[in-house]
Amino acid sequence: MKRWYSLALQIGILAFNTPVFADIAEERLASGSNIFVPTAFPLNPAANPTNLTLVSIVQESRNDHMSFIDNPGSNNSAQVDEKIAKKELALGGQYPLGGASLGLTYSEFRRSVSVDNENQRDQNHEVFVNRDYRMLFGVDFMPELRGAFTFHYTALKADLAGAFNIGETDRTHYNGSLSGYGVGLNYQFRGIAFGLFTHPPMRGKATVEGEQKIITEPGVYGFSADFKAAPRWTVSFKLDRWSYKHDERDQPSTSPINQSNILVRGLDLSQYYRKTMAYGLSGEYAVTPLVFVKGEYLRQEGVYLFDPDHLPGDDNDLETRVRYPEYHAGAGIKNRDFMAELGVLLSTSSAGTIQSKSGFGDLASYSNKSTSITAMLGASF
Repeated sequence: MKRWYSLALQIGILAFNTPVFADIAEERLASGSNIFVPTAFPLNPAANPTNLTLVSIVQESRNDHMSFIDNPGSNNSAQVDEKIAKKELALGGQYPLGGASLGLTYSEFRRSVSVDNENQRDQNHEVFVNRDYRMLFGVDFMPELRGAFTFHYTALKADLAGAFNIGETDRTHYNGSLSGYGVGLNYQFRGIAFGLFTHPPMRGKATVEGEQKIITEPGVYGFSADFKAAPRWTVSFKLDRWSYKHDERDQPSTSPINQSNILVRGLDLSQYYRKTMAYGLSGEYAVTPLVFVKGEYLRQEGVYLFDPDHLPGDDNDLETRVRYPEYHAGAGIKNRDFMAELGVLLSTSSAGTIQSKSGFGDLASYSNKSTSITAMLGASF
């Protein structure tokens, strides 16, 4: 088993990010594999060996382009185009403690939203910023079994319109914070590494124009299996599921000046997409001892849900199910302890109609295309 990890670290198996719609840091910074990749941002807290010293910096840039028809068939029907630019910078590391390890990470995630509604003269612009802090403690229970615990803290702020007809002088601002935890296990058996983890939903408070609200971020739990198919090949399978708690940002609200109806989550339509399950396969190949490539296919499932009193699965009649694939590819190098990588992502999704009954109204002809580029520099020894 030691030779297995040695091979993985020597060839520098690539870990590109899998950014997704939800804002929890563990999802945005998760790698395609939980075992072979020396990443400071594992989705499974127990993914890394405790004897590994690791330092990593990751920068990711993602662009989403969504279009849909708002209130189709009505007198105020409108074509809407949304562009969402997401940028993230993350720093992290792990230090061995002799049969245990300590990890610390920090990331800043900025989401800028531009909305063009053909019935409105001016574009809407919104900005959301998350700062995520994580502390991880891992321990070897036995040579084959490793466990880990991680503490989450997220500070967030927002500057939003919340409706198409809101002007610059009537914008809504809020600040908040959330906390939570995650646990994971990693078990090695006959050349296969099995991982289990859970991050329950985070919970906290936000002050929205002087009013306190209970806010949450979705939880995620999952299973992974990683094995070496050949001396220079690795194969990984993953299955993730999501859990939710009520968030008062989903409740109807009003703008601070004119008391117009608004959505506190803003006009980014993807914030109303509730992921329910993802599964996929990834493969990694060492072209030479210094150069490696990687690819992954991920199937994402979820629902659009706008009803503030229901969670996914409560009432299928209120949900619009949307499934779509994500494709990842990347390449990198590792020379002694130094690692560098570059990864890309492409995903597309569509739906004929989406039932809303919210500030958006019903939607039709929905489509979304996402692309991202991720760069990593790091060292492991």
